[in-house]
Amino acid sequence: MKITTIYAAKILGYITQRDRLVTAGEIVEHVGISYQYALKIMNEMKRAGLLQSEQGCRGGYRLGNEKEDVSAYDVVALFEYRSGERDKERPMDDPFSRFMEDRRQKEAEALKAMPIREIYKGKI
Repeated sequence: MKITTIYAAKILGYITQRDRLVTAGEIVEHVGISYQYALKIMNEMKRAGLLQSEQGCRGGYRLGNEKEDVSAYDVVALFEYRSGERDKERPMDDPFSRFMEDRRQKEAEALKAMPIREIYKGKI
């Protein structure tokens, strides 16, 4: 797993535990990464609809409009399964490839059932 995926999950975990806008400064302090790296990750999550931001002195970040809760799959899919990577891994017609594809599908279903909010509350 890429370190960026872990940082993205930490950022989302922090945001989901607050009922308010969260500043980039708070996020950087909590996650322990550089401001620029945090902005890069958060911008990617904004483009994917996982986050929204409000500009200005009272601005900050919150979950995206359509996202009542973000799943572990949302994060992994964004940072691990970049577009096109999955196509290159198309299974060949052999038992091992079918086994690996079945494992990936089961993993995806398990990740979809894990809300980031619950992971960071310690409920999973």
